[in-house]
Amino acid sequence: MIGILGQAREFNAMIHLLGEMIGDGRRRPTVVTYNRMIHAYGRANFIGEAVKVFHEMQQLGYEPDLVTYCTLIDIHAKAGFLDLALDLYRRMKAEGLSPDTFTYSVMVNCLGKGGRLAAAHDMYVEMIQNGCVPNLVTYNIMIALESKSRNYQSAVKIYRDMQAAGFRPDQVTYSIVMEALAHCGHTEEAEAVFTEMRRYCIPDEPVYGILVDMWGKAGNVERAREWFRAMIDGGLKPNIPTGNSLLSAYLRAHRFFEARDLLRDMLWMGLAPSSQTYTLLLSCCTESSSEMMVCRELMSITGHPAHSFLSSLPDSEPGGENVRGHTGRFLDLMHSEDRESKRGLVDAVVDFLHKSGLKAEAGLVWEVAAERNVYPSH
Repeated sequence: MIGILGQAREFNAMIHLLGEMIGDGRRRPTVVTYNRMIHAYGRANFIGEAVKVFHEMQQLGYEPDLVTYCTLIDIHAKAGFLDLALDLYRRMKAEGLSPDTFTYSVMVNCLGKGGRLAAAHDMYVEMIQNGCVPNLVTYNIMIALESKSRNYQSAVKIYRDMQAAGFRPDQVTYSIVMEALAHCGHTEEAEAVFTEMRRYCIPDEPVYGILVDMWGKAGNVERAREWFRAMIDGGLKPNIPTGNSLLSAYLRAHRFFEARDLLRDMLWMGLAPSSQTYTLLLSCCTESSSEMMVCRELMSITGHPAHSFLSSLPDSEPGGENVRGHTGRFLDLMHSEDRESKRGLVDAVVDFLHKSGLKAEAGLVWEVAAERNVYPSH
């Protein structure tokens, strides 16, 4: 009942029931009781309450077990408190509790998300050496971490090892491996993985997006378009990143009329062009007047705020305060965008202004962006 109430986030009722249990005198709580409470608070992201229960159970004479520590490590890792998760892991080992597969998987994921990729790999090796058999979740985490480190060959090797160990990949596995193979340039192998995947899972939009992006980057616009159409024919609605992948393929091939049709189709499907969409269009502008004209037309179709910003950018006055103010208002409008997207967009805007002969304006835009921490090193 305590577990059920905790899952339902009925925390007052959960505490009341615990009080009844203690007051009854015949049915004392156990470590399992407290573990369920810690888990319930953790799922609701009430980390402080979970830690409070952890301390209370010890004050009442209950020794935390492996499940207690694993639950707390997982809670802190998912919330981004890497150092606290590591402290709990060390404390658990100091108390003589040996990590199991779940604990190791949580720690590998925790270290990987914290950017400590070498430490994550060492933890995985320690897990194997201590006789803990990886499960599907562990393999997925390791494949993803190797891909994140750009060790694509290693990612594919772990995938093969997983299959040899008798584990059937799930949709997460297939997606990560397809991406790794695509980065290695093994396009046909990635398609073969997709074919295998379809026997066990129903592909979603991001999976099709990997194929569109893969063939687009390989310079095979026709295959990229075929997969884009296959997604739609399969009853799926493309997302903006997938539309951007096909758009990028068209632009690299200088197929501007098809790029224009795609932009219009995206708008018709309710896909509002993103900062990345506009960045792609800005980046394809050359100093050729004819291509610049076509790109301006494409940029106007997007209706993106960056186009309004560029279209109404004033000529720089002495001191450049008018351009600075105009840029500041635009960056205020873009405040919810992630830093990477903003940085890419500003870089493209500055480059575009240079190509358009507006060097003073380009410098002012860059300065304001640097002041707004778009470039974290400045």
